[in-house]
Amino acid sequence: MLIDFKGKGIAVKESDCRLGTLPGGRISPYVNMFVKVTTGCNAHCLFCSNAGGRPPKTEFNTDKLIEIIGELQNAGIRVNRVNVTGGEPSVAASLVEEILLRMNTPPCSHLHVHLNTNGLLPASQELMRHPRWDSISMSLHHYDMSRLSELYGCRIPETALCFDGIDVQKLNASCNLVKGYIDSTEEASRMLDFAIDLGLPRIGFVALMKVNDFCREHFVDLEDIQLDSIPHVYFTKSMSRGSDCKCSNYLYNKDLKVLEIYMRNYSNRYYCESSLVYDGEFLRQGFHSDNVIC
Repeated sequence: MLIDFKGKGIAVKESDCRLGTLPGGRISPYVNMFVKVTTGCNAHCLFCSNAGGRPPKTEFNTDKLIEIIGELQNAGIRVNRVNVTGGEPSVAASLVEEILLRMNTPPCSHLHVHLNTNGLLPASQELMRHPRWDSISMSLHHYDMSRLSELYGCRIPETALCFDGIDVQKLNASCNLVKGYIDSTEEASRMLDFAIDLGLPRIGFVALMKVNDFCREHFVDLEDIQLDSIPHVYFTKSMSRGSDCKCSNYLYNKDLKVLEIYMRNYSNRYYCESSLVYDGEFLRQGFHSDNVIC
């Protein structure tokens, strides 16, 4: 379904994701806004599509971001979630703070931040403590800090997983499956125990997108993990959009603690219905440079 915005057609979902074999129900038009506050990052992850990224030369236009959100809503398009991402948002902490201040009277229903290198900078911990976040995602690709340092290409401090003053119930951990790291049922089980012992409420396992040689060589299929075979892991539901994407949800319990598990079974990286990206200069449909809306 295309909705006109500034003379361009924005693709939005007409129906919700399918629950199992059931068809998705009709929904009102909405978009999720991804706000890339920087392409810079303080880590050097070899699996990252943004590896070696540097901060943009042009100044981030916060006024335009706020105007776009207002114009979308005036056009009858609900802004369901604003996702602050990068690069690594904590290297542009002052800009993130400015955006949060401008959204103090929220023009959207949900504010989310994804910290790709949680704990490497004190600024990342400070951002996580901000009360305006409705949810927080952090990358956590191993249970051993030395192995995690290898993946990030820089040292992980011991305080990286200190959540003092942070509402842990807002946290989502995202774990990439990487050959030689989390790549088997046994390793996934250890990762679950690590997450639940940290007190995290949820964790997601995601297969690498084959965007470079490292990802192709270190790719681990989700089917190889066999999550169902881990004791006390229970399947709850799966949702899909046909061949474009599918995810599955599970619950894990240990010592009377419960951990929610999310798995992205597959995803078409060109699929971008209801996804808008603002990089401080341009608004795009999806994550591709040729889809400029304004």
